[in-house]
Amino acid sequence: MHPIVPVHEDLTASQAERRGVPSRHALYSLLIGLLWLALYVPGLFTPALLDDADSIHAEAAREMLARHDWSTLYINGFRYLEKAPLMYWGMCISYKIFGVSTFAARLPLCFAVLAALFGVYFYGRKFFGEKTGFYAAIVLGLSFGPYIFTRILIPDILVGFWLTLGCYFFLRSIEEERPSLLSCWGFAAAAAFNVLTKGLIGVVFPIGIVVVYLFLTRNLRHLLKMRLVSSFLVFMAIAAPWHIIAGINNPAAGQSRGFFWFYFINEHVLRYLNNFWLLQFLQPTGVLHSACAPGTRRTVGKLDG
Repeated sequence: MHPIVPVHEDLTASQAERRGVPSRHALYSLLIGLLWLALYVPGLFTPALLDDADSIHAEAAREMLARHDWSTLYINGFRYLEKAPLMYWGMCISYKIFGVSTFAARLPLCFAVLAALFGVYFYGRKFFGEKTGFYAAIVLGLSFGPYIFTRILIPDILVGFWLTLGCYFFLRSIEEERPSLLSCWGFAAAAAFNVLTKGLIGVVFPIGIVVVYLFLTRNLRHLLKMRLVSSFLVFMAIAAPWHIIAGINNPAAGQSRGFFWFYFINEHVLRYLNNFWLLQFLQPTGVLHSACAPGTRRTVGKLDG
């Protein structure tokens, strides 16, 4: 008889597999998948789509499929130029495969949750250890916010996934003596897909995170190592085509100022400058509130009643 060899915690995955012992990585991945399966998949079928964002966004994807027009969103025959297209493309593909239904409308965001869970897991596993990545994924999977906001057809979970992926590639570049093409281009691609998901915040947020981090760590020179020219070309190759095509297909005409003005100026500039929630956020924050101009403070006071 062969002696029983104990399996130590520092046993490598390959050694564990050769001895017929499931690796910790495989076990953690299975548990994360089961958590997603138990919590998120049942919600694909019920409840019915709501009358607000749910039905509007589901209808926009349906009309995209019916019109065979992947550049311009329509709702009840009217152009809907407010939103970036990636979530609707996913829904449109789902409709094409499974037919138009509540299940098909919710399926892409359900898979986005799974991607976010594994993104957090691999991020933590890479930089902080196996258990840290696993616990982070479990906490995310059990959190109220991701669950409740994926019951509505809004792309925020995708934004979180692309930010996580971008931060992964950035920290990977920090560990490399000379950042690799994979790290730099991966960061650029994640930002580009985020732009196609939510607009300009998809590039503003990751660049802001990177610049603040490098400033606080006194390592701003690292920016010059990140293959800026080729990374910019990768970003533009992914993010630019849809914007160009949408602009060509929706030019300014008469009183309509066209796609570029409406999407970039109206939705990304004027909307935030006039955002009621931004004023509500500033109002209770003492120092920021007192720093506001008197006219702004009066406006906030009126909004508060």
